[in-house]
Amino acid sequence: MPEAVAKWVDSKDVFEVERIQEGILNSYELDFAKHAPATDFPKLSLIWKSIPEQLAKENSKFVYGHVKPGARAKDLEDALQWLISAGMAYKVCKIEKPSMPLSAYANQNYFKLYMSDIGLLRKMARMPATSIFEESKLYSEFKGAITENFVLGELINLSGDVPYYWKSGNTAEVDFIAQFGEKIVPIEVKSSTNVKSRSMGVYREKYNPDISVRTSMLNLKRDNSLVNIPRYLIWLIEKILGQSC
Repeated sequence: MPEAVAKWVDSKDVFEVERIQEGILNSYELDFAKHAPATDFPKLSLIWKSIPEQLAKENSKFVYGHVKPGARAKDLEDALQWLISAGMAYKVCKIEKPSMPLSAYANQNYFKLYMSDIGLLRKMARMPATSIFEESKLYSEFKGAITENFVLGELINLSGDVPYYWKSGNTAEVDFIAQFGEKIVPIEVKSSTNVKSRSMGVYREKYNPDISVRTSMLNLKRDNSLVNIPRYLIWLIEKILGQSC
């Protein structure tokens, strides 16, 4: 959020930043009550608060029953769409195969739900800022979710389009599948310098893409058709891929 970022740049005071974030989260709850249909307000709040815990799961597929025991899609999908239309959440659907148009191969019922701001995601997850600054071991699992959410935000800022993700049964999963011009690009997100992964290999062997991307804390590097882009440069992905092709 711009106000929180501005406060950090100006003061480097985490407590002030968190005060602003808390105020934003409270204002969102008031907006639910003010602008959403009265019958949807409790559902909106439940879905919104469930996003961090759903992303923290090993299989971060969104499950309606984790929002409210016994809940089904028909009970919550209107409220979910309200959050998405308001720009507060991003719905990333699974695709069956990477063909154009990607939307034709998307499963709208199998998706992950991310937040529009990673600072608010951290705050809602009750993750102390120190756990990030000091690389706490207790933060290692949720770090992946926050990293994915960051990369997703950068990709959406580039084109306004929400990418997809690919999964092959329970054997392999690629975090994002995005389209740049006529190229469909698999993007694997790594939260550190450990970049070992079987999933991208499975995808590349099956579909033989012209170019694949891994974003991590490693330096910019190309290994045949696999390009490693440092996370802080992911906003330049189109330019980097243009130079790599």
